[in-house]
Amino acid sequence: MNDLSPNRGIGEDLRAVVIDTHTDFLKLEAAWKALERRDPEATFFLSWDWLGEAFRKNPFRWTVLAVYAHEQSDRLIGLLPLKYGARWSASRQAFLTEIEAGGRLLFSEYTGFLCEPESEASVMAALARALHVMPWAKLSLRYVAQRRRAEVFCAALERLGYPVDWKEYRINKGETDNLICPRVPLADDFETYLEARVSANPRQRYRRFKRRHFAKGDYRFTHADAESIDRDIGILMGFWKQKWGVVKGRSSANKVAANFEKVLRSALSTEALFLPVLWRKDTPIAALGHVMDPTNGVMHFIIAGRDTTANEAFIGAALHFHSIECAIMLGCQTYDFGHGDEPYKFSYGAEKTELAYFSITRPDPDPDKVFDSLCIGKALSQVERLIKAGKSDEAARACRQLSQVFR
Repeated sequence: MNDLSPNRGIGEDLRAVVIDTHTDFLKLEAAWKALERRDPEATFFLSWDWLGEAFRKNPFRWTVLAVYAHEQSDRLIGLLPLKYGARWSASRQAFLTEIEAGGRLLFSEYTGFLCEPESEASVMAALARALHVMPWAKLSLRYVAQRRRAEVFCAALERLGYPVDWKEYRINKGETDNLICPRVPLADDFETYLEARVSANPRQRYRRFKRRHFAKGDYRFTHADAESIDRDIGILMGFWKQKWGVVKGRSSANKVAANFEKVLRSALSTEALFLPVLWRKDTPIAALGHVMDPTNGVMHFIIAGRDTTANEAFIGAALHFHSIECAIMLGCQTYDFGHGDEPYKFSYGAEKTELAYFSITRPDPDPDKVFDSLCIGKALSQVERLIKAGKSDEAARACRQLSQVFR
């Protein structure tokens, strides 16, 4: 734990602390969870439970900036979880520390800040000042859920001389804006939701195929539980790889699938997994993976998989309508379709939610200010790669830079 406040200009009677060990993170549990309850913009992906999964599995790759009310107070009023990486810059002949959102260690749908609402401006300023005295070369936060809060934070950094680059993030050859998250406001019961949020044609189609195919038992849903979890995750990921292995290539698809499985397994560990499987009699034909946020009343859709040989036209609609119905029964107020403004999501009554993505490159070229000692392990592995690649001069320069850390 490193207190950045004394004589560092953090100011405004706030105390900023760097948490970078699992032991110190564990000590934060009660205060962190209390702040979650006080912050109306909190998400499950910023929760102590969720990030605990990410941090436990990735030592020396993260820190948390914690802001306390004042020098003598234990009242936690702000948090910014961060992910650390190191890159060898051939142009600068130096290692650079690059920082992202901490939740991206676990491929979180949303990132951002936890903050006591009435202290937002002062907390964002304290976080900016703390980063000003910390060593790093680039800060890039993507999928920030609190756009206004991000703007306040970036304005504070700009006042300290850090230019901010606000970014777009599009996929599918530019067709899909991945910073748009369509979210469906839910009603108190499923029929009211259908009438209020879904237009006549898709509503009628849903009722028709439900009567025709599900009432007789030809098709049915199961939900992953302790006994079926390994089977059901295997079904979902098998279908996903079946489709995307052709598009991305088997090696790339397997790597992405492994990341998705980490999300699902972490949701299971935090009792947040909802995974329905659609069956044709005794044959599985599709599945959806979700992360449940009961505290904030949100069901987050994460990944879909379906048998590419199954030709039933209603599979996608059946899965999402069923999941929405379950979300309502579980007391959720929102069904979140996740990243991307694909048109099909809006047929369920979704509304657009816009996320923030920004990048800041440190303008100061001082080598003492661009590399954090937390990244030494990552840097040493890159030195080894430089040596194996025959780049002995660069490896020597890299070693000289790392040796300065220990002086």
